[in-house]
Amino acid sequence: MRVRDRLIIIFCLVAAAGFLWLGGSQLDYINNQRSNMNLVSTAPLENAPPSLAFVTVAMGAFRGLVVDILWIRADSLKQKGQYFDAKQLAEWITMLQPRFAAVWDFQAWNMAYNLSVAMPATQPQERWRWVRNGYELLRDRGIPQNPRSIQLYRSLAWIFQHKIGGITDDVHKYYQFRMYESLKPLLGDESNEYFRMLADEPNDIAVLLKDPLAAEYLAALEKADARLKPDEDFVVNYVQFRQTPAAYDSNAFKAVEMYRETGIVQKLDLFSRANFLRREWKLEPKLMVDLNRLYGPVNLEDPNNPFPLPWTHPQVHAIYWAIKGLRAAGNRENTDEYSIDELNTDRIVFHSLQALYRSGKIVVYPPDPCADPANYDIDAMFRVFLMPDLRFYERYNDYLEKMIVKYAKFGNEETLAGGHRNFLINAVSSFYQAGHIKKAGEIYQYLRQKYPREEFNVPLVVFARERLKEELRDIGIDDAREIIIMMLREAYFRYSIRDDDEAAGREKMAQEVYDYYHSQFGDVEFNRLGIPSMNRMRYLAINDFLNDMEYPENLRRNLLARIKIERPELFDKLQQEHKQYVGEQKQEGND
Repeated sequence: MRVRDRLIIIFCLVAAAGFLWLGGSQLDYINNQRSNMNLVSTAPLENAPPSLAFVTVAMGAFRGLVVDILWIRADSLKQKGQYFDAKQLAEWITMLQPRFAAVWDFQAWNMAYNLSVAMPATQPQERWRWVRNGYELLRDRGIPQNPRSIQLYRSLAWIFQHKIGGITDDVHKYYQFRMYESLKPLLGDESNEYFRMLADEPNDIAVLLKDPLAAEYLAALEKADARLKPDEDFVVNYVQFRQTPAAYDSNAFKAVEMYRETGIVQKLDLFSRANFLRREWKLEPKLMVDLNRLYGPVNLEDPNNPFPLPWTHPQVHAIYWAIKGLRAAGNRENTDEYSIDELNTDRIVFHSLQALYRSGKIVVYPPDPCADPANYDIDAMFRVFLMPDLRFYERYNDYLEKMIVKYAKFGNEETLAGGHRNFLINAVSSFYQAGHIKKAGEIYQYLRQKYPREEFNVPLVVFARERLKEELRDIGIDDAREIIIMMLREAYFRYSIRDDDEAAGREKMAQEVYDYYHSQFGDVEFNRLGIPSMNRMRYLAINDFLNDMEYPENLRRNLLARIKIERPELFDKLQQEHKQYVGEQKQEGND
């Protein structure tokens, strides 16, 4: 071998040794960086059987094989209905492979849907605990480990949309009540300005402590009650203190009174609420402000100034997490290549907007203290009323149109367009019946331009009446009394909660239904079937509402007082009908 060749070989060996040494010297740094970035999953299992703990440590790189075995076993247990055992196995899998999104999804679904309904409906607090465990698992652990997994965002949004916001669970009203109860005290006057103030609040209490007055106030609170020390638990304790001051030392409340006029109490209230939303609900006020602007209900008087979203409503939380998922893990390259998970996440948004359009107004009354535990009735104990909010029309319509364009190449354009057309048809009727004739006309004109059809070539009034007739066509006159009273009952309920536009719409619709049947059958047929006059049905409807124990007593009592003051002509008619009705009942008794 020539000298030149030997020199080349020696040089290559030295270079190789040098590179190996250099690479080895960087190994500790690389491993430390992987640990700091949470890119390793070598943590030992907790509470696992010794055999499983030994296998996972001994097999090292073959941990994936252990995961496969555990996954097969967990799925088998689920099929057999052994949900609690499947949950434990799924928990171990998340420890072994925290970046395996499917197992987080599996475990959250198991808790929110399977384990929750394993609890009896007479124990709604236990069901709620499992539902909460399910969404907290995804929100607090799964998504932080997999921030680019749109599947997990979609699943989290689905729990809020379907499990909590839907009606499939017997105790869904309890879930909605618990969300409302937790969030309502944090939202102030629920104005756009208030949400902007929340967004401006710092994350760290150390920023507040730089203010001498704030430091003085916090010192007074800590002196009064050690639980109010400005540490990592301060936000939770302070929010609890402000909501239930009786549970804390009375001197703490005296400190609040002492500093109330300085403005620092209001400042600390705002700070604690903002950080409670961040810490306990994982809601970022800045994103809440953005979503209020994009999806808040439109002010019909001032469309450029939307109202904030109703953040006590579960459908709003579904929108929040779906949008966050689309922004974090959706298609950022503006191509036409969209995953099925992205499509389903977009569906969460527009279905939640649709739900808010149909039931976006939420009214909650405290549990009935007189409810009989022996006759457990979740609807009577937790009175949550969800009602349509037509102000979400623009938001739902705009998002649906964007969906049609975005996913046109998926072959869904015709299906989405059909749904869009039907939505517009129903919106025309809804706004017309609610008394918003101008808005109904605008939607009707847009419908005629977007989807030209022969049936739309009639005036708005004719179209609205034909739609009403179509809805009533399959309902016989025998049901007329029940239908009209039901509409009037709904009108009086809306009037009792000061939803006056919707109340007027329901009354108007009830009158149109009465007029329709009367024009079809006349006085003779009405008398033969015992259909009372419209005034009598108003009396029967309000009497039925006032005696319905499902509604809070103060709500029913205030309704009658409001009618007496604001609608005296209706009150007089009701009084006359009452006297006549009582007289008829006495006459029937004598006969």
